[in-house]
Amino acid sequence: MSSRISPEYCCVVTIGTHLTAMGKLIILFMTISSLMQCVTLKSVAGQNPLNYDPSKAYRYSYETEVLLNDASSKRASRPQQDVGVKIGLDFELSTAYRDKDVHMFKLKVLKAHATSILRPDVQKPLLEDGGSGPLSLPAYFQLRGDLVDSLHFAEKDSVFSRNLKKAIAAVFQVQGKAGTRTEVDVSGECEVNYSIPKPGFIERTKPDCSNLEIAGEFTNTNKALGVSLYSQSSQTYNVKDSVIEQMIGTQRVVTYLNIRTALNGVADVKQNLKLVSTSGGPDTAKGVKDVLENAQKETGFSYELSLLPSEEEVSTCKGKECESPSTLAAKYADDLKAENIATVKSAKAFAAMLKSFRSAGKKTITEILTSSKSYYIVPQLMDIATAAQTDASREALLEMLSFEDEDAVDHPQRFLFAATYSSHPSETLIADLMSVLKKPIPSESLRQSLLLSLGAIIHTFCQVGEQCNQPIVTEFNTMITSSLAACKEASCTLMYLRAMGNAGLPIYVPIILPYAESPSNPMVATTAIQAFRRVEKRFLVKEVKEALQRIFHQNKASYDSSVRVAALELLVDAGVSNMVLRNILLSCLDQSNVEFAAYVLKFVLDKAEAVPEFGKQVTSVLNDVYLHNYNIFSQKGKSSVITSYLAKMADSNATYNLYFENSASGVMKRSGMVVELQGQDLKQPVMKFGIYADGLESLVGAEEESDDNGDDSDESGAGAVEPTAGMSFTFMDVLLTQVEFFRGTSGLMSAAWNAPSELTSALQGNLLLQDHSRRVHLINGLVVDTSALGVLSMDLSGSISISLWNRNCESLIRTSGALYVEGSMQINSRELGLGLSFTGEGQSNIDYTGNADFYTMPLKLCMEMKRPEFTFTKTFQKVEKLRKRKVYKSKTVTKSKISGESYLLNKNNSDECRVMMAGE
Repeated sequence: MSSRISPEYCCVVTIGTHLTAMGKLIILFMTISSLMQCVTLKSVAGQNPLNYDPSKAYRYSYETEVLLNDASSKRASRPQQDVGVKIGLDFELSTAYRDKDVHMFKLKVLKAHATSILRPDVQKPLLEDGGSGPLSLPAYFQLRGDLVDSLHFAEKDSVFSRNLKKAIAAVFQVQGKAGTRTEVDVSGECEVNYSIPKPGFIERTKPDCSNLEIAGEFTNTNKALGVSLYSQSSQTYNVKDSVIEQMIGTQRVVTYLNIRTALNGVADVKQNLKLVSTSGGPDTAKGVKDVLENAQKETGFSYELSLLPSEEEVSTCKGKECESPSTLAAKYADDLKAENIATVKSAKAFAAMLKSFRSAGKKTITEILTSSKSYYIVPQLMDIATAAQTDASREALLEMLSFEDEDAVDHPQRFLFAATYSSHPSETLIADLMSVLKKPIPSESLRQSLLLSLGAIIHTFCQVGEQCNQPIVTEFNTMITSSLAACKEASCTLMYLRAMGNAGLPIYVPIILPYAESPSNPMVATTAIQAFRRVEKRFLVKEVKEALQRIFHQNKASYDSSVRVAALELLVDAGVSNMVLRNILLSCLDQSNVEFAAYVLKFVLDKAEAVPEFGKQVTSVLNDVYLHNYNIFSQKGKSSVITSYLAKMADSNATYNLYFENSASGVMKRSGMVVELQGQDLKQPVMKFGIYADGLESLVGAEEESDDNGDDSDESGAGAVEPTAGMSFTFMDVLLTQVEFFRGTSGLMSAAWNAPSELTSALQGNLLLQDHSRRVHLINGLVVDTSALGVLSMDLSGSISISLWNRNCESLIRTSGALYVEGSMQINSRELGLGLSFTGEGQSNIDYTGNADFYTMPLKLCMEMKRPEFTFTKTFQKVEKLRKRKVYKSKTVTKSKISGESYLLNKNNSDECRVMMAGE
């Protein structure tokens, strides 16, 4: 982007009326940066190590090349070699005007060409016949002190040409003493480090630079799902008699997926500028105005002023992105059908259409969503439109959806599920959802989904800069806290506590804490404790930890064991002292509820094995023989906790944690599985599904506990407990709507008769995981577009067969998923076709089966968890094109076969399975 600035004054910008509002903001930002540069100029004037003779013209040769490849490439075969382009040119540098403050140079390119690195015989002239063309147009730049403060280009000069000339001009912006300063450079705003290794040599390094133009850039704030991008450059100058004899520069740009670094791209840049000769220079002008007037006479074009940072050249769509959404919808209609969810082809279709949707208008999106041809794939198209996260897609969706029809909640639910995982939610999206919330929503389930989604969106929104200070966040906080305080029923309280848990803001801590300590409703207390899970540990202050200890040890009131377990889990996760840990282990001496005591011990020992630091602490505490003895370690209960590896990968491991908590009578009370990704610098909860039950003793013929058992108040509360069972599901650390299987004997009978005997989908969709787009402005003036897109296509299905006559139950929970990730590094240029792309894809499922026999007591239960063999495919492609019909492409495909696996649950389960199988 070029801005018109008065040549007579530093940093005075005229914003054209043709610019968009966003364009004006960008210009304003660049102007502020330029003003900062102007202030700096005055303070460093006179420190310039360069002093060119105005009476001479200096001829330089300049070469720069860009190489692209996979970071792990062995370069053993031709497809593994770097693909790249070398640009070679000669230019003349002469003085156009000089006074005591400013040295204005004329830069004239004399010859230029581009050459393929892999195919040296393939060349492209960058100057037209006779030496004409945009690159031949002279450019002018001013040095004020040792900084370039303005550049002037012919109005017909191309972006590609300007960027190359800016890179050359930036070479002459160099400080003559060691130190660090901030510069506006061809790469943006940079922290630049200078050193003087020996006389006549200057080393200039830039660890990183910030783009001055950030429109269209975004990335996922979640580190585990994010993309890392590193750029570092260095330039070494050989200066003789205050003239640059030679400059050698290098830059390396690396981008990779945090979750799998093998999916990456690397750009290596080289520069070599060398003084060839000197000759007599042209006469200098009397002032800057005269220089520009003479330039207009020479070229026939007026001159406009530009700032030093390079500009984006290509902003149009590329490849499949140019296809219309309606064309793609027809093309991928079969792949997007519900039966293909959780397959790679569904994830690929999502990725292909997402790019098209992001450039589509509201009318186009509305037509696709409402077309009769889209009837069978509307939910999947809604996933795509929601993930696009554009104003057009959001407006189209909200106009189509109705939240006020109690009998038509499927589409609104699907929209909210997709919106929950927005990678870079806007303030407008939050405002629109808040407006919906203020209207009557007859469906309580839909209202709860809306609150849960809003909470998750607020959490993501608050991860960026100062966004959490926006008025819309304050409005949400006011609404949710006042609504929670006004709740009269437990269902209302639970709804707002769960939404707070998804938001995970520190300001909620003192609000949630009293609900956590309330013993009257176990579900409310447990939910309140779990609402702390996303709050940064530094905000779980002393008061919170003391309250958790009171709950666990029941110092002030009696609590249900599920509440005590929730307190224990959060307490250990937040960090405990040796004394607190000692008291936790001593609680296992209380055998009034052997299942609870067994669970506590198994939890501590399992955590010690899974987390090395905590393991060292446990080992230290167990050095005390009063703790490390038979009385504590010989627990009678069958409750258990186990953590093991779901998959081991190069960068991270996927672990699963299975927990089984029985009531005091030995009947299942709480069980579930937690899947996490754990790497050296990341920890990401992926999935947690938990099944809870209460009051099942009466259904299986077990004796209910009497008051003198010491734990009756824990398990039952006041009076008999109504038989209840349900499931909670948390995905990517976001709690989704809880499902109640049944309540009471009549509810159980209804569930038994209506239970699906065939696999039935409970939750499915295509979700955007990785979402990254960023430009890197290279030291040679070229711009690299980096992008990454990751899609998870998932389906959670189940079936259950219950026989009340035979008193047995068979169940299957199948979690199916397909992952498709694609990324690219492309040189943003119409003149040079150079880029690389990578993809990774695979699909599998995990089956969790359970067989229960409660014909006789004690109840028998056998559970199994298996995953079949699958293949993960990585594809890496490179392309280089300088001339039509002279295109070079390479492709490498690597397939990794992952063998199937049957996972260990626990020893008690294995023993139980052997007994049940022996009786068949």
